[in-house]
Amino acid sequence: MNTLLEVTDLTVNIKTKKTMLTAISNLSFHIHPKETVCLVGESGSGKTVTAKTIMRLMDYENGFITNGKIHFHGEDLVQLPQKKMQTIRGKEIAMVFQEPMAAFDPLFTIGSQIIEFIRQHQHISKKEAKQKAIYLLKRVGISDPEFRMNQYPNELSGGMLQRAMIAMALACEPKLLIADEPTTALDVTIQS
Repeated sequence: MNTLLEVTDLTVNIKTKKTMLTAISNLSFHIHPKETVCLVGESGSGKTVTAKTIMRLMDYENGFITNGKIHFHGEDLVQLPQKKMQTIRGKEIAMVFQEPMAAFDPLFTIGSQIIEFIRQHQHISKKEAKQKAIYLLKRVGISDPEFRMNQYPNELSGGMLQRAMIAMALACEPKLLIADEPTTALDVTIQS
């Protein structure tokens, strides 16, 4: 069976004002297509840093990959420039963040952001993207999705915002979905 993601000897340091901290040290694992892998550990053990590093988002948070490889479909993501990573993020690899406000800009409506995200990665019309966004919001259990599309992130409850973020992550049917405690703000019905 071919490997979808292979992380080998990954070490990530984070630069602070005073020093350099090692957040992850020599981490290795692999994921095959259609396989679910869970990273389990105490708070502060590096689960979120690992997820953000795979997405190469730690680059924006003073994080540095000091060793190792992250192969996705055989391509080393560590070596890719951010411009190339932007084409992979969302379309090939998507993430459901622990904090939904991290995924949405407070100045734009939920609908406009999901539509823009879909159109950025799929060559479809604005009308088709809107219909897909409404379908996805309905699929994750948001009532009256047409109305919710016109609301801003601060107008949705934490659980609704979390569902909208899950809908956006699923929008382009990524090959790899990374979920960082995706059910934290959801009720038990939606969690399942």
